[in-house]
Amino acid sequence: MSIRGIELSNNFYLGLHRELLDLFSKYNSIEIKTLTVFQLYGFGNHEEKKPNLKSFIMERTGKWINGKYLYNKRREIDLSLKTKIKIKRDYLSILIIAAGYKDYNDYLQNSIYISADVREVEQGILEGSINDDHVWYYVGYYVEDRRYYIKSKFTIYQMKSASWEILYWEGNKEATLYSYMGKCVPTGDSALSFYFSKEDSSLNKECFVNLFYGNNMNNKPILLGAYCGFDRSNNPVIGKLIFEEVTNAEEQNSRIKNNEINPIFHHYLYSQRLVVDGILPHKNSDLSVSINRLEIINFLIGKYRGYYLDKNDYLIPIFFEVINELGEIKLKINNTNFEGIGRLIKTENYLISEFDEKNQTSYSQFSLQVQPLEKDLFISHLLVYIGGSVINGKGLLWKDNVKNSSNISSTNEFYINKSDLESERLKKIGRYLELE
Repeated sequence: MSIRGIELSNNFYLGLHRELLDLFSKYNSIEIKTLTVFQLYGFGNHEEKKPNLKSFIMERTGKWINGKYLYNKRREIDLSLKTKIKIKRDYLSILIIAAGYKDYNDYLQNSIYISADVREVEQGILEGSINDDHVWYYVGYYVEDRRYYIKSKFTIYQMKSASWEILYWEGNKEATLYSYMGKCVPTGDSALSFYFSKEDSSLNKECFVNLFYGNNMNNKPILLGAYCGFDRSNNPVIGKLIFEEVTNAEEQNSRIKNNEINPIFHHYLYSQRLVVDGILPHKNSDLSVSINRLEIINFLIGKYRGYYLDKNDYLIPIFFEVINELGEIKLKINNTNFEGIGRLIKTENYLISEFDEKNQTSYSQFSLQVQPLEKDLFISHLLVYIGGSVINGKGLLWKDNVKNSSNISSTNEFYINKSDLESERLKKIGRYLELE
């Protein structure tokens, strides 16, 4: 620690700064937002006789202070990627006395503007008790708006508290760092939970983070987790997190300044964010995306049988079922069974089902056109993975009724020859499936 300066955590200084502003505002019965930066801090183009923070501090302490220095220190926190700030010892003493405290320790223990977590970190900085043997440094990643990639710094101190600093590139402007300070709560033998209060956040928003580290955190270069908080519009959000361990704070800063994106992390996180709407429904029907959707699903409920025409001019049997008004789906093709949920797309002209396959990174998709080609006759589109084969193209389906059921019998065959079908059905296949 230098003779001239003392290191403080950003959140400690921000708490002291906020307390002084509140005292100044109450004393002068004035709103901070009505003052220019120059007038507030008392430097540059301002009126000396009107209220300003510089004069307020000098009046309460009898000590001279540079208003521009106070402004610069606040700006330094806003623009820097560091978690600590250095301030002159004599200035720190003046600010603490102006806030109504005897000294640094009195302020640290008694101010309501700093939390227990900030006190713990600040005390560790002062005593030098927080060293690299008790600190874990991570670079964090998550997605905003389901795809926009966000980097952050996540630092755990002595497994008791943590700071989370999130970097946002605001368009073409300089990057802005938003910070949280929170408490670490071990959860069982393999996970950690963190609570970040809005009082210790530069965003004035609460956030929860849960991390899984397995059986030994010291041997895990990558941690996986999830967060629950609020977006910029104050809508509740949840999403997945990746934390990658780095050696020290300098490497943290270097990594988050780099705009490069790890494609492995990006593909893992892509679309892994859920935003809760900020408008509450007056009744349950208000949650419907469209008043027509339930009617459409009810119209489609039933069993369907039909064919896919492969490139060798063979027919592959398809059995499809919309089970209920929830849109639960069953599909059987090439004797492979799929189950899933069907969702109507925005334009409401297709019912789309995606089928995740166990232990597979790929998925199959089946869509049914809502409007029939003819009575009880529907066109479908398939992208189905079966082993090493891919079925990709159109299918023709007849909705089951007495007439259709008698003409399309169940079969366990993988392929059917066209010659096995009656002529009227062949005409439909030729019209809707065969290439012109």
